[in-house]
Amino acid sequence: MRYYDPKTDVVFKKVFGEHKNLAISLLNAVLQLEGKNQIKDLEYLPSEILPVMGGKRSSAVDVRCQDSLGDYFIVEMQMYWSSDFLRRVLYNCAKVYATLYNKGEEHYKVKRVFSVNILNDVYDNKTSNNYHSFKMSEVGNPNSVIEGIEILCIELPKFRPEDYAQRKMLKLWQEFLTSINAKTGKEEITDELLENTEVKEALDLCLNLTEEERGYYDGFWGMEFLRNDRDNTVRAQGRAEAILETARNLKAAGVDISIIATATGLAPDEISKL
Repeated sequence: MRYYDPKTDVVFKKVFGEHKNLAISLLNAVLQLEGKNQIKDLEYLPSEILPVMGGKRSSAVDVRCQDSLGDYFIVEMQMYWSSDFLRRVLYNCAKVYATLYNKGEEHYKVKRVFSVNILNDVYDNKTSNNYHSFKMSEVGNPNSVIEGIEILCIELPKFRPEDYAQRKMLKLWQEFLTSINAKTGKEEITDELLENTEVKEALDLCLNLTEEERGYYDGFWGMEFLRNDRDNTVRAQGRAEAILETARNLKAAGVDISIIATATGLAPDEISKL
């Protein structure tokens, strides 16, 4: 029985972009909404976010939806961190927020925009915390917040189940996303995952892809393996050049060739030619 990795774009969209109950459960867990504040219903919106002004580029997200109170949600699964990621996240939030203003409408009636970003990568090495919440607050006074846009980021590689004893569904959804790893072949489906109705439904969806979805899935991982081969080659070439440069420097400093050979692993005749 083969599970398809839910972190892959096509599977993530299938689970959370086509099943409202699962999207609602994920959003309530990540946003830590409880009781009367929980999302009760939502409708899916087009994943393409059009530019506010002509001539600008549109952008596409994994899941975009609106709840019954009018709040908007952008959900993204990102395999790799890039330096411009948070800027792109803020840009997409701002585009959605800007479209909420109707001519003549009071500003206080404009609803909120939440951006939920799940990263299969680490971007903050200064802390072991894997859950990050960004709001617009006054410098020196974090309790003074301008409502409107909130950005949530979760770094999956830092996930530790024991850190989420009091937030069961947030723990379960993160465990669901990390329990299947196509790159390593890892599948660790615990009884706790199977006993939860919503997560069990999500796991079942990870077992069944259409032929077209499997094509996208296999194409993605084919590109991933090529990317890894390329990165490994670049790293290997970098290490080899660094070793040669070290040997050149040691030789120029008059160090005995036998010592250089021991230090670098290069053959003495290879060092002599440098």
